[in-house]
Parts: sequence; C-alpha cells; structure tokens
Amino acid sequence: MLEAAIIERASVGLTASLNTAIGTTEAILIGNHASGSVGIPTGSSVTTLTYWVSHDGVTYVPLYTVDNAAAVTQTVAQTRSYPIRSEAFGARFLKIVANAAGDVYVSLKG
Repeated sequence: MLEAAIIERASVGLTASLNTAIGTTEAILIGNHASGSVGIPTGSSVTTLTYWVSHDGVTYVPLYTVDNAAAVTQTVAQTRSYPIRSEAFGARFLKIVANAAGDVYVSLKG
C-alpha cells in the first residue's frame, strides 16, 4: 500500500494595529511565509490598505505592482477577508498603512 506524504505548513494568526502613517504602523514579519490574508472586523473604519515592505525592518518602501504601474493599495470593507498581494512575500517585513487607525486580523501561511 502506498501512502501519500503529508506536507504541513504552519500558519500564524495575529492582530495588527494599523495607523495612517508608515512610522506608527506595526511591522509584520512575513519572511518565513508564502501567503496570507487580512480580515477587516465588523465596525471597522478601515476602507483602504497600502502595502509597504522592507528587507531589514528599518527602511520601508511602497510595494509596487509587477508592471511597476502603481503602489499596491486595496479597497476593503468590514466583515470581509482579503488576500495579501503575492508580491509582498518577497520581502522580510510588511507594514500596512490604512486610511483610518484600527485593528485588523492577519493570517500568514508557511
């Protein structure tokens, strides 16, 4: 009898406090993960997310689309979950700047 190998990937869930400025938004270590999502809780005032990345956790730059057309932003709504753009996972650290201060739920998959 053949048995299939089971590949397990660790997942991490956390609450991130977002702000309207890059300097006051929490950094999220994403270097060991390959994908993830952001959940907007009920009652949240957050409607726009802008992604910033860093290789060293000190200097952050806006994440741009693959075609270099624009910085990556997402329009979001409360009580929904959205994938984090795959381009972000080439960096070690991620900061998400929002249009309003508030907490979001972040799930990261290994």
